[in-house]
Amino acid sequence: MKASYKERFENMKRITQKITSSLDIGEVLEEIRDEARVIFPKAKEACLVMFDKKSQDYMRPLHCAVFKDRINCRLCKANRKIIQEAISKKSWVEGTDQPGTKSFPEIGREIAFPIYEDEKIMAVLSLITDKTTRFDEKDIALLKDLSDLATNVIKNARRHWTVSQEKMTADKILGHLEKFVPDSVKKIVKKDPDAPEFEKKEKDVTVLFLDIAGYTRMSQVLDKVKVNFIIEKYFSSYLDAVYRFDGDINETAGDGLMIIFQDPDRTKNAHQAVNTAMAIRERTLEINTELKGRFNPVTVNMGINSGPALVGMTRFVGSAGSRMTYTASGPVTNLAARIANAAENGQILIGPETARRLNGQVNLKHLGEKRFKNVPSHVSVYSLVADGPEDQGTEKQGE
Repeated sequence: MKASYKERFENMKRITQKITSSLDIGEVLEEIRDEARVIFPKAKEACLVMFDKKSQDYMRPLHCAVFKDRINCRLCKANRKIIQEAISKKSWVEGTDQPGTKSFPEIGREIAFPIYEDEKIMAVLSLITDKTTRFDEKDIALLKDLSDLATNVIKNARRHWTVSQEKMTADKILGHLEKFVPDSVKKIVKKDPDAPEFEKKEKDVTVLFLDIAGYTRMSQVLDKVKVNFIIEKYFSSYLDAVYRFDGDINETAGDGLMIIFQDPDRTKNAHQAVNTAMAIRERTLEINTELKGRFNPVTVNMGINSGPALVGMTRFVGSAGSRMTYTASGPVTNLAARIANAAENGQILIGPETARRLNGQVNLKHLGEKRFKNVPSHVSVYSLVADGPEDQGTEKQGE
């Protein structure tokens, strides 16, 4: 007689109450397996034979229900006739007498329920009795319920493990890429991950350009490994200063950096840029001392300018593909670059608007009116650092 719906419900309710409090997949599956013997008291053995080779990644080996010191029934049951027949037919199979082995005594009837995910065999739930006992429709219905429950548990455990691995891989990749992403872009994505707003907007910013003087000559007299070491050594040390004063490094060009400061407070922007420049200069002097006798000291020239600029993502499209960069564009940025290009011997040159915003709180030296390429009028330029090679320790040292 088939099991009633009430009986099947009560049976599933009982097993569900047992397993819902456990987070151990192995423990859950062992409970389901052992429940088969509760349903069918005449059973001599109940086994859950795992065939999924990846099961070792998302669950521990199952302990044998009969021999507690053994684990993973697959080691001793995988090749049994009834189990292999159930796998082949992709359906439950009931078998007759099974010959005894050295490890297991002679047994009677066996019923096996294969557990598949798509076309891949994951496990087999097996129940063994003596020769005289038979499985009726009620037994089969209840055992099928257990098999279905085990199927869902295994599938969900495997999928959860797969998703967690994909997330770990994605996190690792993103963690690596994060070093190349400006903080402003991270904030935009964090604000609206599904539809980040990358359109350019006009903002009031202060832009700092810096470059290493003599980079071309350095590249000619030193091998690539040494040049790369020097650039990474100095530029890596500048990152702390940039982040400390809320700057965004948005472009690098071998020997230079472009840094954007875009705090809503315009005066604060100017001071952040100046503080960053001074910290970079200080760090440069420290590294020059550290590397004294090994490399010629490095001289870093900087230029700072303030004003409105278009800030956001710029996309460059070419035959080989496209590239996006977060940047500030417009006359203010162009002038900052021109001012930096005019700096010599470790100067930090300041544009007129940045100087106005500093409001006398920083000592500046007025260098007069200067002309710059593609800039229509003369520009007042100020120096934050007094001229002279002594400012960056430029006495020659051996390479």
